[in-house]
Amino acid sequence: MGLRTMLAKLLGERQSADVQTDSAVATATAEKPNPADNLDESAISEALFRTDPNPGLMIDVGAHFGGTTKPFLDLGWKVIGFEPDKKKHATLREMAKDPNFTLLTCAVGDTPQKGVQFFTSQESTGIASLVPFRDTHTKGPTVEVRTLGDVLDELAIEQVDYLKVDAEGYDLRVLQGFPFDRFTPRCVLCEFEDGKTNQIGYSTDDLGGFLLELVYTVFMSEWYPIVRYGITHRWRSIRQYPCRLADESGWGNFLAVRPGPDEHRIRELLREYF
Repeated sequence: MGLRTMLAKLLGERQSADVQTDSAVATATAEKPNPADNLDESAISEALFRTDPNPGLMIDVGAHFGGTTKPFLDLGWKVIGFEPDKKKHATLREMAKDPNFTLLTCAVGDTPQKGVQFFTSQESTGIASLVPFRDTHTKGPTVEVRTLGDVLDELAIEQVDYLKVDAEGYDLRVLQGFPFDRFTPRCVLCEFEDGKTNQIGYSTDDLGGFLLELVYTVFMSEWYPIVRYGITHRWRSIRQYPCRLADESGWGNFLAVRPGPDEHRIRELLREYF
């Protein structure tokens, strides 16, 4: 089975599961993109761990409706999920009947805070955020913001294997609150988009540079600029970072892995996409 076929099968299994999938999606043209041509970074990360003999621990910041959580629970992993948007809690609480899933309904950042304004949008359930980067954002309830360091201490966590962050413009702040001095996740997946993050003082290169300083090998998966949310993505390319965006309005995900066997495995998984 070729890699693209394998990833398509994994994606199909996810979509057939009784889990709502993320809808914060976009395209840059009127032409309908072919999902088979897109790169699913989450599926790549999942494939990295799928053959491990022992289940690990995943942190899922921005769990949405559980689309990235469920595959790891199915592998027997423990997952700590964070989702402050109340509209998603009923679905996630059903998932949390699995004893391996710990759900926290706070937001995550670099500094503990209470009563922080949260924003939602009728444009898409996938762009609820601490950062009001769309004119469709409206004020929602206030939320508590915690750091990953404090939560890991509270839960007495001793190892983190996979850190996935999709915090809609707050990704660097989430990583700045993670105790990298005590934990080195084998893989970190996080989102970049200057249109969201410039207004709170950081750029794509700030986020990528942060990961490089942690001595990760970093890959930049770039998608075409967003036209509107709620429709299908159109993927552009993946390259090893540091590199420049093909389009300054582009967005996407950083996939960071530790040098060594995990880097070699990721390169194998990505070979067909370079």
